[in-house]
Amino acid sequence: MCSNSENIQIDEKNKMLIVKINPQLYASSCVMRASYRFTDDFNVKVDGDPMSELIVSFKSKDTEDTPSKKDFEDLADVFYNELIHTNVEEEQARRYADTRNALIGAAMKTIINLPEDKAAKDKVKKKK
Repeated sequence: MCSNSENIQIDEKNKMLIVKINPQLYASSCVMRASYRFTDDFNVKVDGDPMSELIVSFKSKDTEDTPSKKDFEDLADVFYNELIHTNVEEEQARRYADTRNALIGAAMKTIINLPEDKAAKDKVKKKK
């Protein structure tokens, strides 16, 4: 069950879930990535002010679907888990960016230098 109901609104009449997100906790890029993961089953809208509050709404694409309050609460829980997941992914990407870039740079340098080294070795062989 959702722990912070003031940030979650369930509109059973319109079959919608509205989640308000604090952008100080979750970057808008995290909100967009987490929201995107639900677009196969839901029409998802992200709106609001990225400085104060982001609003994500979910509406089932299946017009025959009649979700219960529990279904909406479960959806909100899964969405918050996705937010945490994307937030951790982004943090790890930032944390290891220097290492990743150094490894890629070293690999690219090796790839770029291989033809030159081979050409230099061929020249040495021809002189002998």
